[in-house]
Amino acid sequence: MRRLILFVLLATSRMFGIEASEIIDRMVERYRNMNSFYAEFEQVYCDEEAGICQRFEGRTYYMRPNFFRMEIDEPKQIYVGDSVSLWIYMPEEKRAIRQKLQQMPFQVNPDALFENYQNDYNPVLSGESENYYEIVMEAKEETGMYQRLTVQIRKGTYEMTAISVMDDTGSESKFEFTKVEINKKIPKKLFEFTPAKGVQVEEY
Repeated sequence: MRRLILFVLLATSRMFGIEASEIIDRMVERYRNMNSFYAEFEQVYCDEEAGICQRFEGRTYYMRPNFFRMEIDEPKQIYVGDSVSLWIYMPEEKRAIRQKLQQMPFQVNPDALFENYQNDYNPVLSGESENYYEIVMEAKEETGMYQRLTVQIRKGTYEMTAISVMDDTGSESKFEFTKVEINKKIPKKLFEFTPAKGVQVEEY
């Protein structure tokens, strides 16, 4: 089935005048030179096995070299990466989880996800409108973290405006970004987290 999908996408891509790899390369270069990043987002997460979909809204912040913060409005959750640890804070539960920061989230730092994409994915330009390109990237191996990425890139600025990732279980997360600001001035204190008194802390 995957080969059939890839064949159809490759056939479709021949209708467009620009290669998918060129678009991705320009997007990576756009983000490689940034010092900070801010965006508001809407996320839809669908778990195929459980048969459920959930919708979230929030904001994400990123500052080089590897600081990030993501705030989800409902249910209230805060993710803070301070370059060493990842904190996941759930205020309503008075609970916080601390674990070693191993990888930057894809929605925070796009150039990290796509920097070596040619080793892991086959990119195909699947759609083009007046303002956007849409690229589908099928994983070359079934052992990777993500089986398929679909990314929407704004023409001219080569900013990522939406991304969908599907894992090997068929679960999918879709992010749409608005109010994107590159090199926004962000106070470093935003990437610090200290649990308040009474918060249960779990470490992994």
